[in-house]
Amino acid sequence: MQGSTPPIMGYPEDDDQYKVPLIAKLLHALPHYNITFHRINNTFRPTSDVYLESLGILGSIPAALLIISLFGLLLYLLTRCCDRKPRPAHSITSLKVTLSIVTVLCCAAIGLGLYGNDDLHNGLLEVLQAGRKVDNVVSSVRNQTFILENTLTMKIQQQLTELEDIFDSKTNNQSALAQLQLALAVTKGNVTIAKNAANDIRRPLAGLTITNFLAKGDQWELIRWPGTVAILALLLVLCAVLLVGVARHSRCALILFSVCGLLAVTGSWLMSGLYLSTSVAVGDLCNDPADFLVHQAPSELPSDILLYYTQCDVARSNPFTQRLRESQNAINNARNAMTIVSKISPVLFKNAGLGPKLGSVNADIKLCERILTGLTALVDCKAVHSSYLNATRGLCEGGLLGLVLMLIASFMAAILLTVMVWVDSHTWIYIRKRNDYAQVEEQSYVSAHQLHPQNHQNMNTRTLPHHHKGPPVISGSHTLAHPARNPKHEMTPQQQAHMHHHHQQAMAMRPGGTHTLGRLPSHNNSPTHMHGPNNGKYATLSKHCKTLDANDFY
Repeated sequence: MQGSTPPIMGYPEDDDQYKVPLIAKLLHALPHYNITFHRINNTFRPTSDVYLESLGILGSIPAALLIISLFGLLLYLLTRCCDRKPRPAHSITSLKVTLSIVTVLCCAAIGLGLYGNDDLHNGLLEVLQAGRKVDNVVSSVRNQTFILENTLTMKIQQQLTELEDIFDSKTNNQSALAQLQLALAVTKGNVTIAKNAANDIRRPLAGLTITNFLAKGDQWELIRWPGTVAILALLLVLCAVLLVGVARHSRCALILFSVCGLLAVTGSWLMSGLYLSTSVAVGDLCNDPADFLVHQAPSELPSDILLYYTQCDVARSNPFTQRLRESQNAINNARNAMTIVSKISPVLFKNAGLGPKLGSVNADIKLCERILTGLTALVDCKAVHSSYLNATRGLCEGGLLGLVLMLIASFMAAILLTVMVWVDSHTWIYIRKRNDYAQVEEQSYVSAHQLHPQNHQNMNTRTLPHHHKGPPVISGSHTLAHPARNPKHEMTPQQQAHMHHHHQQAMAMRPGGTHTLGRLPSHNNSPTHMHGPNNGKYATLSKHCKTLDANDFY
């Protein structure tokens, strides 16, 4: 197809112009307010205090959410920190499950942030690489025009002045001399025209230097990218600590997360504010990047030059073409005039030694022609426009998408970390040592024993200490303290019979009417029927004391 624009850097022919991405349009559509809550123009102007103020207000929204979340956490801790009531182990199972699920979701959000950080890094690298290419083109144009101007001024003009001094001498052929002087004057005039045209090309580009900006961008990205990765990796480690604490029921790990989690929540909300304001600023920039370049360009650089290179429209003429053509025509005229000088001067001035001087001037003119040919290729819009498209697409498509993903990830991580700190604080407060749970189970057992004493009648029996020698002694209204039975100290049947015989002898030796331990007087020896209030049980000195069974002595 005739008149079609060739493809640029692998892009299709109908895609050689910058198009505003949808995400940039959405961010640019967000309202911008100043401190008095008046809506302002959302055009990207980083040098405007009012515009920066609107970005600060947008970035303060996550900061307000941070204050609200911290206040809510403070109220919760005030209501729960003094609750020391022990809980059974199964009472915090739901909390641990919830904490594990939220932690896994937080890890996924952090992974999204790492992905967005990589996209932003790649986009910024494309911007810096394209900027270096444009800077190389601009530097090459400045250098080539400087070389051209210096060659025309310091070499050709100086040598033409020396030739003019030689040609002032009188000769026999005055008409030839006049023709020689005229050709030399034409050469000098065209050299001056070419020099002025080269100066006009170089002068607008003299203040256009982006080397310092690119160097600062490289340094900033060299710090930002690994720093962001380190911060997100630290959050992943913190989540891993929480998961280990939940799995191992470690109260120390949960308390450590509660302390570090507050710092993580604060950092996440602050990062959300920073990413929000930065995303809106980049969206405003990507809405019309050419307009920003026009306003940020040096005063010496006309706006039509920038618009020509950012749009590269065939309807626009190259602003350097006219000056290049003037310089090329002047160099051609100077070369033609020097041809006449080279033919006449050796004939009129045979002994002047003009050969080296004439050869040097002709060589310098040819050098100027080569420089002008290279400048014609350098000032073409295709190379610069290709770098411009790569930079804008890298920043406004891949880079802005990565920045928005980091904004979403930081916002989600801030919310999830806040929930994790709340649930974690509720969890570790009720985590006790194993002895506390044992006490809870023992209390439950004692309560069950009090409610059903008939099921535990056998537990009321006690035995005398086996190291006690002789019959038990009971004084006052105190009961006997009997330790639990030890299977290793059970009596054999012979020992039990001996103990029973010894007890009967001791009771027989008691005077009548006085009883300490033994049968009451109302008892008879009938094995089938036992009289008395205790039905064969041994009495104590006080009726309020515990009644002992016969088995208590064995």
